[in-house]
Amino acid sequence: MSDPLTDIVALLNPKPSHSKLVEGSGQWHIVRESGGEAFYCAVLEGECLITVNGKGPTLLVAGDFILIPAAYTFENTNAGGPGATEITTPTILSEGHVRIGATSGPADLLMYVGHCEFDTPDKQLIVSLLPTEILIKGQRRFATLLELLLDESRARRPGRDGVLMRLLQLLLVESLRSNHDLPKTAGILKGLQHEKIAVALHLIHEKPGVEWQIAQLARHAAMSRSAFFAAFSETVGMPPGQYLLFWRMSLAKKALVSSKEKIEQIAFHVGYQSASAFNVAFTQYVGVPPGVFRRQSGSPQTPSPALSKEQAFP
Repeated sequence: MSDPLTDIVALLNPKPSHSKLVEGSGQWHIVRESGGEAFYCAVLEGECLITVNGKGPTLLVAGDFILIPAAYTFENTNAGGPGATEITTPTILSEGHVRIGATSGPADLLMYVGHCEFDTPDKQLIVSLLPTEILIKGQRRFATLLELLLDESRARRPGRDGVLMRLLQLLLVESLRSNHDLPKTAGILKGLQHEKIAVALHLIHEKPGVEWQIAQLARHAAMSRSAFFAAFSETVGMPPGQYLLFWRMSLAKKALVSSKEKIEQIAFHVGYQSASAFNVAFTQYVGVPPGVFRRQSGSPQTPSPALSKEQAFP
């Protein structure tokens, strides 16, 4: 059975943009602005205070991992005493390795920070289905993944970018499923925590080409039609029909960008019996016809294998 959480992460297609190992000593104060990229920070040794998007400060200690799916402002200061009054300029020690605060003496903080781009046309909508902040404290599984991420980012081995992307995907999945307090607001996580709504989500992701009716999904979820509609809308943040359309169009856009399949084939895979019906639905949803969207997005470099009738594109 298709896993909606894995599908969402795969569709986000995280790609590392830049990351670095940061060591700190004494008093320091870092302020940065970002363009809405995903930001992550893992404290390997010591502790620090972090404020992201105006929320904080949050104390991070060794073993903590924080992920912000869309970061715009970032402030980081030393913990355990007064911070520096002026913004600190990092000292570059080597490629991907900087020091902040006192330039001599032992470091009292070691952290790995980075940004990654979500390479998907549906970034804003998909990010809206995720928590605004994910904080994981002291979980051993993360230590292993972070060690691999750090080692791979320092090395220049063949296939480095592909390995980094897969490790980031693993970190995303692990962070999204490792904290049971996360699904407090409407979104995909809250929907997957709902025993009955999760059944419908799995069906939509497993067979996006099926012409699902609300009554059908309600029967699979063992709920009345009205109760199912209300529960789905409340937990996921959108009605079931809107979510089905969102998922179909997300798969269609990804296929148009990353494969050389004909538009007629893509239409069939995402539940449309004709290219003309798909063209109308896609144009209404996206604002341009699928052919125009494909040209504007750039032609794919290599063809992807054709999908079976019941497979989802991710």
